[in-house]
Amino acid sequence: MRRTSIAALLALATLASCDYVEFPDNTATGGEPPLDGPARKVLLEDLTGHTCNNCPAATDVALGLHALYGEDLIIVGVHASSFADPAAPPFETDFRTVAGEEYITTFGVNSLPAGLVSRRPFSGSIIVGDGNWGSAVAEIINTAAEAEVIFDAVSYDTGTNTVSMTVKVVPVVDLTGDHNLTIYLTEDSVVDAQIDNRVSPPNVLDYLHRHVLRGNVNSTWGETVVTGSAAAGDTITVTHDYVLPANVLVPAQCGLVAYLYRTDNYEVLQAEEAKIEP
Repeated sequence: MRRTSIAALLALATLASCDYVEFPDNTATGGEPPLDGPARKVLLEDLTGHTCNNCPAATDVALGLHALYGEDLIIVGVHASSFADPAAPPFETDFRTVAGEEYITTFGVNSLPAGLVSRRPFSGSIIVGDGNWGSAVAEIINTAAEAEVIFDAVSYDTGTNTVSMTVKVVPVVDLTGDHNLTIYLTEDSVVDAQIDNRVSPPNVLDYLHRHVLRGNVNSTWGETVVTGSAAAGDTITVTHDYVLPANVLVPAQCGLVAYLYRTDNYEVLQAEEAKIEP
C-alpha cells in the first residue's frame, strides 16, 4: 500500500478549494515497512447539506484524500441538520436519513461542514473540521487493523429491487468489549441542487452529490457481533436482504459500506465497501 508524507497532506489541506491538486509519487523505495497483517481502512463521514454553502469545498477535500489513498479511505456523504431540510425549489429534494439525524444529535454536531474520521477524536474532538481531515486520516490509515470486515457475497435482484449480502467479521487480535457492525447503503453521483459559495450564482442546479447515504441496512447503530470478547481468528457472519428505498435513483450507482465499531466510544476499527452490480 502506498504511504503518504505529512507534507503532501498539509499541501492538500491548503489547496482544498483549488480545481486541481497534483499529488507526489510515493511509490519509490523507503518509508515505513509493510505491515505483516491487514491494514486499517478509514471511514470518513462527510456531514453535509444541500443549503450549506461551504460544504462543497469540504467534499472536495474528502475527494482529494480519496484520490490520495484510494480504497483505503471510504467516504460517506451524510446529509443532516437544518442544512439538509427540504426547502423551496430547487432545494426540495430530501436527502436526510433517520440515522443521519440521530448521528448529528448523538455526536453534538451544531455546524457544517464537519466530519467524523472513523469516529476517533482528533485534537480532543470526535467532530473534525475539514481543514483537519487530512491529518486525522493520516494518523490511523494503514496502521495495523484489529479486525477484518469482508463482503463475502453481494447480489442484487432487479425483480424485487433487493440487495442480498453476506458480511464476515474476523478479529485479527483478541477483542474485548462489545462491538457492533453497521451496514450503509450509499448512492454515488446524484445530480441535484446545491449551494456553493465559490461560484456565482451560488445555486448550482446540476451539482454532483457523492457517496450519498441512502439508508442503514441493519438500523442506525447496527447489530452486536461481539459481546464481551472475541478471539483472534474467530469468524462472525451476518446476512441481510435489503429492499432499496424509494429515493434510490440508479441502483447501479449504489454501494454498501460495512464498519465495525466499539460501542463504548463509537470508534470505527475497520470498514469495507462493496459495489452493487445489477
